[in-house]
Amino acid sequence: MIALFVIIYVAGIWLFYMKLKVKPTPVNLAVCSVIGLIAVGTIVIFWQFSAPTSSQVVISHHTIQIVPEVRGPITKIEAKPNVPLTKGKDVLFEIEKETYQIAVNQNEGAVHAAEKTVEQLQAGLKVSDAAIHEANARLDAAKADLAAKQAANDRSPGAVSALELTELRAKVVAAEAGVDKSNADKEVASFALQAAQHQVEVANAQLDKAQYNLKQCTVYAPTDGFVTNWQVREGAMAVPLPLAPMGTFVDTSDTDVVGVFSQNVLKNVAPGDRVEVALKSHPGQVFPGKVVLVIPGSGEGQFLVTGDLLEVSSVQSSGSFAVKIALDDEQLAKSLPMGTAGMATIYTSQGKPFHMISTVTVRIKAWMYYLLPM
Repeated sequence: MIALFVIIYVAGIWLFYMKLKVKPTPVNLAVCSVIGLIAVGTIVIFWQFSAPTSSQVVISHHTIQIVPEVRGPITKIEAKPNVPLTKGKDVLFEIEKETYQIAVNQNEGAVHAAEKTVEQLQAGLKVSDAAIHEANARLDAAKADLAAKQAANDRSPGAVSALELTELRAKVVAAEAGVDKSNADKEVASFALQAAQHQVEVANAQLDKAQYNLKQCTVYAPTDGFVTNWQVREGAMAVPLPLAPMGTFVDTSDTDVVGVFSQNVLKNVAPGDRVEVALKSHPGQVFPGKVVLVIPGSGEGQFLVTGDLLEVSSVQSSGSFAVKIALDDEQLAKSLPMGTAGMATIYTSQGKPFHMISTVTVRIKAWMYYLLPM
């Protein structure tokens, strides 16, 4: 559109001065220049707000720092750098398992011992029940003996001596005390059994932890992707320390296409708007897509909590926002290398006649990637 206007404008100037024989003067020359500038400026403004373009487009992936959950020397590194891996299936590396296997064996023994203690205390509880029955039987016998002697003495006063009756009453009291003691012994046995059962739960939890640690000696790919930047070799000590990652894992299960646009031209951009993308890795090609969202924020507006007061001179912004784009061809998006650069144009619902300028621009840029490394 701009080129068309320039052609028409030049043709008009030629007709005005050459055909109509109008004598050039400072006034008419200034008027013609101003008209041209205003017209071109107006077209550019409507163009940028209806179909904004950006030469800052990048393909990005999330990365995961490889940090083991257990400590130990590395016995084997399976994953080769930059070779695609499958989540949960392909092994990254292995840590020496002997120490963790010993811990599993020890905890299995502790669980077995705790279970045997529970069985022993359950048997002791049965003994306590039998002792209670025996004590109750002695109490019943003592009470019956006392009642019989008391009845005989009531029928024939003096038939049973006072001393014998006193001894029988003492036996009843002793039998009652025996019953109380048996009940107390059972209560103590019950508490001991509960404690032993809890100890079994603790031992099982410790066994689960030991088995988990043993399992972590084999580290698998956390997602679909590949390992890059290995920092260790076989025989090195793996340490569960986030500040010292063993390498970097690139997650290829999801691909982000991000373009950087000036904030003012994003006024009319909305999720779902059509997008065309040209990539340096695919010169001469234009890929369709759509706007996912305008990321509502940037790191330049972030204030970090520190012990220092904020320096006013450090508060600044480039005036740009990032726009997340989804390519229509998902397989292509997944195959693009991280860091692939390019340009993009967004077609908003406003000013559709001006979209043609961006349509031409993005295709010219795509073909220029054959010639220019910029």
